Amino acid sequence: MKTIDQVLNEKSNDYSPLEDEYFKSTGHSLSLDPNNPPAPIPTVKPLNVSVVIPAWNASSTILSCLTAIEESSFNIKHQNRLQVIVIDDGSTDKTWEIVKNNDLSLHFMAIRTQNLGQAKALNTGISLAEGDIIVSCDADMILNYYAIEHFVTRHELFPNVLLAGFRSNSSKNDLRVKSEFMRQIGSPRGTFFAGDERIFYSTSGWPDNMCLTSGHFKNLGNSKGLWMPDDEICEDPWRLSDLVFGALFSLSRNVYIKIGGYDERLQGWGSTDGLLAAKAIANGQYVIPVYAASGLHINHQFRTKNKQEEYAKNRKMFFDIIKTEKISSYTDWIKKAKKRIIDSFSRNPQGKFLKSEKENSTQSKTINFTKKLDDLLALGQYSKAYDILVKARLKSGSNHLLKLGKVLIGLNRYKEATDVLNEFPIELAIAQAASGLFAAAHKTLKNVVFVHPQSKELTYWYYTSTDTHIRQGSRYFRQEFYQIALRCFEAALINDPNNRKALNNRDKCLSRLS
Repeated sequence: MKTIDQVLNEKSNDYSPLEDEYFKSTGHSLSLDPNNPPAPIPTVKPLNVSVVIPAWNASSTILSCLTAIEESSFNIKHQNRLQVIVIDDGSTDKTWEIVKNNDLSLHFMAIRTQNLGQAKALNTGISLAEGDIIVSCDADMILNYYAIEHFVTRHELFPNVLLAGFRSNSSKNDLRVKSEFMRQIGSPRGTFFAGDERIFYSTSGWPDNMCLTSGHFKNLGNSKGLWMPDDEICEDPWRLSDLVFGALFSLSRNVYIKIGGYDERLQGWGSTDGLLAAKAIANGQYVIPVYAASGLHINHQFRTKNKQEEYAKNRKMFFDIIKTEKISSYTDWIKKAKKRIIDSFSRNPQGKFLKSEKENSTQSKTINFTKKLDDLLALGQYSKAYDILVKARLKSGSNHLLKLGKVLIGLNRYKEATDVLNEFPIELAIAQAASGLFAAAHKTLKNVVFVHPQSKELTYWYYTSTDTHIRQGSRYFRQEFYQIALRCFEAALINDPNNRKALNNRDKCLSRLS
């Protein structure tokens, strides 16, 4: 019997055949149609859903989280198919009181346990889940109107998928995340994927968009990884399983049962969701990003004091487990989870939920110009973005010149990009390097260093060593990620315009890409 890691090394994540099947069935893209409503699939058996929400000291967000689900398209259309489970993991604030006193129109169950941690809380909720599909949702997430329905329509066609949702940060003062506002107007319309860390990485450098670099996760099978700009020694790449965030994803309940649920050996922050995802992948699941399934994440102070220490410990355990544990011999962590419950209650909706989809859609469906551009850039749809920018008849002083420059770089029109990026030195240097003007790119950043030597953006582009860029590019080249390898070697040449090794490696990339 093979270990989890051995299976992951062999398992592709190329879900292209599923894309083709989804398009034939619906006329829509499986992943890349984020602003369209879910496509109806009338010929399949309807699936029931359980949304499982772990909550610890979430009194400031839990009611808004639940209200968004109440006001979602799936609850409005199919309330009898939706179950919502909140697990209060020993909160010391008023989370339990708020959960008990809510009057939301949901098939609702609340569970209270001692403070045992995320994995045990989730397993306790899963042990009571009745849905065919389980949606994992954090207590500080405000799901958009169609998020749950987007998950379900895809699961109804494909039994072997783990669907990743997305999020963008929001202030607690944002009207869209207020419970009372949503009960009047409805849960947030639109999508909120472009601000997600997997798309807009927090550290400037290559790669800047994990989704694009990985071909929307397709190329991250076979244990390939992403070495991000803040990993200076290129030792801890992001794996496919790391791109599954517990804040929002969906997976068949049958798969949870087969792999035993969340591994309770992991305590504290980090790798809990990744290990579950790794086991699911080894069980035959494709990991697919669904940009249409997204939400607003309410910003709050980080609740873990020892984040890095907990991550390091859990990361080591993650690798120990996948390298030694055999598939089909998983511990059943769910089996005894119900014994942890110290209090619980359930509630059915009071009367019929009378809101119609029309009544709940009063928010504007118009996507503003800037957001539309951001969405297209996030998905790498540069030609569409360019058409929009051309129609807008930009003037030289426009705030959208930076976006135009990025679009032109994405279209490999580097000379045109350099003509519009004079006010944006990092992007200008990138365009110059892509044109082969390495000395000019070096001079561009040197001028920035003279004025703003402490700029964080310069950490990767100017202060990181040439050898580090070459090492990063070589990692990508060996994986056949030639486009991002090319960019890494160009970053090396911005630092050292005459570096022979970087020049040779760049030529190899261009040869493979031609």
